[in-house]
Amino acid sequence: MIGKRNQIITHIILWILIPIILFPVVWVVTTSLRRDEAAFSTKLFSSRISTQNYKDLLIPEKNVPVLAQELQNLIIVTPPYDQWSKDKIEKEIQKDISNLKAYMKETKDRQRNASEAFYKINDYMESKNENLKHDIIAILEDLKDYLEKRLPKEESKNEYFKLAITTIIYKRDFDKETISIFKDDLEKLFGIKISSEKDIKKVSNLLKRYYEQKIGKNERKLRELNSVISLNQEKYDKLLKEYTFLQDKVLNINNKITNDILKEILTFDKELEKIVENNHLSYVNVAYIPSMNHKITEIKQIIENISKYPDLYEVKRALENVSIKLALVKRSDYKDIDNILDNLRGLLKELDKNVKILQEKNRKVAFLKQENEFLEIEKELTQGEVEKQGENIKPSTKYGQLKIFISDLEKEIKKIESAEDFNHFLELTYPLSDKFREFATSYIIDFGRDSLIVSVEQTADRLKWLNDFKIFYEKFKLFSTNLNLVTEKTNSLIYAVDNKWKEVFEKSFKGEKSYLPELDDLYNLVKTDFVNMVSSNLNIVSKKAGELMDNIPYGEIKGYLREIDNEVFRIDQIWKQKTKHYFLRWVRNSIIVSGVASIITTLICALAAYPFSRMRFWGRRYGILTLLLIQMFPSAVYMIAIYSLLNLLGKFIPFLGLDTLSGLTFVYLGNIAYNMFLIKGYYDTIPDSLEESAMIDGATRFQTFYKIILPLARPILTVVIILTFMNVFNEFIFARIILQDAQKYTYAIGLWTFSSGPYMTEWGLFTAAALLGMLPMTILFLSLQKYIVSGLTKGAVKG
Repeated sequence: MIGKRNQIITHIILWILIPIILFPVVWVVTTSLRRDEAAFSTKLFSSRISTQNYKDLLIPEKNVPVLAQELQNLIIVTPPYDQWSKDKIEKEIQKDISNLKAYMKETKDRQRNASEAFYKINDYMESKNENLKHDIIAILEDLKDYLEKRLPKEESKNEYFKLAITTIIYKRDFDKETISIFKDDLEKLFGIKISSEKDIKKVSNLLKRYYEQKIGKNERKLRELNSVISLNQEKYDKLLKEYTFLQDKVLNINNKITNDILKEILTFDKELEKIVENNHLSYVNVAYIPSMNHKITEIKQIIENISKYPDLYEVKRALENVSIKLALVKRSDYKDIDNILDNLRGLLKELDKNVKILQEKNRKVAFLKQENEFLEIEKELTQGEVEKQGENIKPSTKYGQLKIFISDLEKEIKKIESAEDFNHFLELTYPLSDKFREFATSYIIDFGRDSLIVSVEQTADRLKWLNDFKIFYEKFKLFSTNLNLVTEKTNSLIYAVDNKWKEVFEKSFKGEKSYLPELDDLYNLVKTDFVNMVSSNLNIVSKKAGELMDNIPYGEIKGYLREIDNEVFRIDQIWKQKTKHYFLRWVRNSIIVSGVASIITTLICALAAYPFSRMRFWGRRYGILTLLLIQMFPSAVYMIAIYSLLNLLGKFIPFLGLDTLSGLTFVYLGNIAYNMFLIKGYYDTIPDSLEESAMIDGATRFQTFYKIILPLARPILTVVIILTFMNVFNEFIFARIILQDAQKYTYAIGLWTFSSGPYMTEWGLFTAAALLGMLPMTILFLSLQKYIVSGLTKGAVKG
């Protein structure tokens, strides 16, 4: 007996893998039907579904903006309408005007239906006001009781608890209300009975003194340190700016000495060198200096002064050389050195002055920097003490924050109890969800997530519908009012167009180009007024209606919400300016290109594979392998070459040039090596004896190929057609490079345009187009699938 193996692990792995594998398919299908236009919606399966994306692709509707544009083109007789007859144009104009009127009527009817549903919702909520109050109060009471039962237990003698309560009351300015919230705790902490205003004032003073003693002095010290540091920083920045300015000034003086003065000294030194070497006087621009010793002494003094500055070492050396050579000259007829020494003396004097100031500034800068460093250290120590106190009191602070939150809950409950009608009730309750979330966020930052704050978040989720309803309520009123204004303007413009179009059309048809300004006004009305005044509010109404259908606890009004959602969605479709596309033409282009390319490729491969299978010739063995090797290179390698080839061909054979479907088809014909190898393998499985028998009976080689080989090879030929069709249908790179005209795009490029819309990615259209684009390949595959397995298996085996 054979025992069954336990397959539990296999089943577990399969259950994990199946959702992962199927998720992309499910996402594509649901996104094509969802109306939220979100790529990654929190709800994969939404209740707000529509087939509008498929309608827009297959049977695009001429809505208000399209009709306005078309009417203008018809009336002024622009191409392609200039090829139409007068009667045909007039009928089309009348038809478009009738459609506009019908759209206005439909808009009005749908607005009325939505308004009726809205008022029914409002009446229902008014009738259930007391029940609403009771339900919301019950939710808040449950939260309050839950928090009170689980409040952290704190010992009244705990010093940190006392400090935490004091800090909380300090942050709320020691107000009476906060002191009343912590009345029981304060009585235990300070041993004082709090029963009057006087007691509250007394406790307030005690709290202030205690806070000052424990925390206030450190906080005050921090403020003082920050003030001193800030003041010192201002002084430091000012001194640093002055210091930098002086540095630049000293550098300029230094550059003058090392460049200009040094150059003059070296020139003078060369003149002296000649005098000393030649032992004769220079008569070129010379002057007589009576006292040599005085000059030498003066130079030595300057050298002594320069010695303080290492950067002026070259100048010092040059002056020393001059001094030595001057001592050797008894009679001094040479170029005048007075100007050089005067300039150098003046620059050195200015340099000494600025260096002294610079040193003083540097000392002050260093002092301020050091002082600020000490102050920063002191600040860090003080800050550390404050932070340590904060960490110590944090557990007790949790108790205080929850106590205040519970007190706020009690206030909200009392307010809700006083609500007179539904509008008043809504005004009081719609902010609760946001308030609870703000508290939860602050609490989580301070103390982390625990069961207490989870209950607050859950309550916020339960109350969120009130906030959604408030937004829905206000936006619907605004939407309805603005839509009335837009439709009134539109009706008046349509009436004007209906009365004036014949006169303008007659002029245009005779060649006098004219136009109707009312049509431009109508188009601008749709693009601006409707978008700004209606569409923004309409989208919010639709979104909030969808959210309320999922969140509101009263199922009786969900039907009305769905009705409003559907009506405003249809109104949006009537008025919405949609991106123009040619989806059906793109699919048709792909079918034509793929079909022609697959048929021609199959014929070429069938003919080319036959000699490699049946005939014997030089290069037969490696010829097909060489072709396969060439095809192994990625298409990006010869992308530019293909583009250049089509560009050249287009000059001589236009239908094979760039931006033509025939040119693209021509490019796709190059993919033959793999298919030829596949067909050749299949031919090898067909016995030679069949052909030999036919040839003995008088058949030619071509007749045996046509009447025997091809019928028997039908499975592999079908496989090649299917594979080539699928590859070409989905090819993107060459199609994107070659095709420029949007009307000539293939399906793959058209699909890409949906994923990169002018304003945002149109995920609904993108996924719907992806699913529709699968149909041609699916139909072809299913109709010919019986040939695939036999064709591939036989073609892959030799002999």
